[in-house]
Amino acid sequence: MGLFKQHSDSTAPQGSAEVLAKVKDRYGFIPNLAAFVAESPLALDAIMNLSGFFDRSSLTPQEQQIVLLTVATLNGCDYCKTAHTGLGRMAGLEAGTLKAVAGFEPLADAKLSALRDFTRALVEDRGWVGDEKVSKFLNAGYTKAQVFEVVMGVALKTFTNYCNHLAGARPNPEFVAMANS
Repeated sequence: MGLFKQHSDSTAPQGSAEVLAKVKDRYGFIPNLAAFVAESPLALDAIMNLSGFFDRSSLTPQEQQIVLLTVATLNGCDYCKTAHTGLGRMAGLEAGTLKAVAGFEPLADAKLSALRDFTRALVEDRGWVGDEKVSKFLNAGYTKAQVFEVVMGVALKTFTNYCNHLAGARPNPEFVAMANS
């Protein structure tokens, strides 16, 4: 789009430089998404806080990445799809599982399949998921608390996907390398 500037810690508005430093500590580099969202210290801090809360959910790191990759795929966010493919690999998910998640193909693991399907239903049904779909998720071995933790992941990824769409962020070379490793 070209309307938004990618900030560094030296060009970011007051309040964003500190958050960008935290982002760099977390990833080892400043993701392009953060560089654009740094325009708003409040929005950047919100993303980091919500991400931190989601990290502390009772979902495993692999399950978290399945939620985030599913939402990114449904929202058509190439940036986040690339990032979560790489982060999913770092979390221990196999390339075939990541491909199946993103392609909405059958997964070998029934529990992970139920997670992906529930996440997809939440996005596609805009949260109006009926008791039958919730029960299927619970019957796969998830808890009622995890229902809301998946909603939190959907909110996080929707927030970042929309920011990427507005800013036109492209995947960082670091995320591309992780996704292709």
